[in-house]
Amino acid sequence: MESLKDRVDELFKDKKMSVVQAAAKLKVPEYEILSLRGGEEFKEVSGSKLDEVLKDLESWGELIFCKNTPDFIMEFKVKVGKVANDNGYYNFSCKSGFLGGHLKEDSVKKIGFVCTTFMGMLGYSVHFYNEKHETIFKFYITRDENMLLNQTQIKKFEALKKRL
Repeated sequence: MESLKDRVDELFKDKKMSVVQAAAKLKVPEYEILSLRGGEEFKEVSGSKLDEVLKDLESWGELIFCKNTPDFIMEFKVKVGKVANDNGYYNFSCKSGFLGGHLKEDSVKKIGFVCTTFMGMLGYSVHFYNEKHETIFKFYITRDENMLLNQTQIKKFEALKKRL
């Protein structure tokens, strides 16, 4: 019987394959696909580092917030403002241009630093996972009008990834 890793490797022979597509085809969370890809593509850290990660993201400028549902991928550009922790929730600013919302304090069990190619383009993102390894949300590094990645954000991404 073919292992999950073998099936993942087979799918990614198609250079247009995405992590989301592979996860859907194999009926596993994106986390499982990324953890098998490993190497330079995925670094996992404990959810106990959430405060440190969110604090660092405050200095990254505008990012792309992404939330996947089975029927819709929501993306919008936002800044991560100062996050307050109160009454069991991380409370994100609701100021215009900043991410707003409330994240249950103990929901993030793992954080992933992801560097993958999709549709021939390299991308960098930070993923937040719950105890079932489901993706709660992601932040992607932005691109300019020429579709070039923000180099300042890449440096911040790599520095945080290395530090953790």
